[in-house]
Amino acid sequence: MGKRKASGLRKSLYNLLTNEDIISLKADIRAIKADLSVFRFNDGPCTCYVDATDTIYVRGDVFPDNEYSVHPRDMMSARAVLAHEYYGHRKYQGTPLKQQSWNDEFRASYMAARNAPGLSDQDRMLLVLDAMERAKSAGVDIKWNRFMRSVVYGNDYQ
Repeated sequence: MGKRKASGLRKSLYNLLTNEDIISLKADIRAIKADLSVFRFNDGPCTCYVDATDTIYVRGDVFPDNEYSVHPRDMMSARAVLAHEYYGHRKYQGTPLKQQSWNDEFRASYMAARNAPGLSDQDRMLLVLDAMERAKSAGVDIKWNRFMRSVVYGNDYQ
C-alpha cells in the first residue's frame, strides 16, 4: 500500500484528534474546496494520501509543532498540510513519480501552493519553501520562478 505524507517535526500521529479538532479540520477542508468524502480522521498510518484507496488519512501529525524547528514543513498549518495531500498528491493519483520521492513531495507542496484556494500568504510561502527544501535535500538545484519569488518575497519582487 503506497502512502504519501508530509512529514517533519509535527505533533505526534499518536495524538487522537478531538471532536473540536475534527470540526476545525473540516472547516479547513471546506476552505480549500476539497472533497470531504475522501478524508478519514484518526484512521490510517499517519496524515497521508493513499493512492490505492483514494483516501486522505488525517491524524494528530496534521498539526505543526514548530516550537522546536524552523523548517517550513514543521511550521505549515494543518490547512497547508491538507492542501499538500489533496492538491499535491490526490490530484496526481497514479502518476509515475515514485511515492515519497523528493520530486513527488516537491510537486505536492508546489502545486498546493499554486492551486489550492483558501490558503493564507504564510501557507503558500511555507509550501513553496518546503518544496525547495525537498529538492535541496535531494541535491537538486531548482531555479526559482516568478510565482515562487512573489510568494516568498512578496508580490512586488521583480
